[in-house]
Amino acid sequence: MKKIISLAFISILIGFQSIAFAESSQEVGNYIVHYNAISTESLPPAVATAYGITRSKNKGLLNISVLAKGAGFQGVEAEIDVSATNLTGQLRAIELRKIEEQKAIYYISVFSVTNRETLDFSIKVKTADGQVGNIKLRQQFFAN
Repeated sequence: MKKIISLAFISILIGFQSIAFAESSQEVGNYIVHYNAISTESLPPAVATAYGITRSKNKGLLNISVLAKGAGFQGVEAEIDVSATNLTGQLRAIELRKIEEQKAIYYISVFSVTNRETLDFSIKVKTADGQVGNIKLRQQFFAN
């Protein structure tokens, strides 16, 4: 069951990335960093339950994965620091949780959002071999 859910989690996040046009990626040396932010309400109940995520219009989910190009795009560990601010400059705490399953590694964070709130995420990725990437993501959330 866990294997099925983990594959569902991967497929769902990738699917939502494409549907919402919120998926982005950036090359960092020999790696590709994929990142997106969505409402947790978009997650199917089984996936949310399996990963301990509360489904809510007032919760956002940040998902980051780092893939090695030369290893068949296998997920790799990285040091990732994230900060977020809203449009009035208020800092939002973003604490990442690592999820490892088979060859996939994801870093996720669940955080509170208000209706029509826009968050600017600053993501710093440092790979095991010292390559560093600085990524910016702006995402608006709707809670109605």
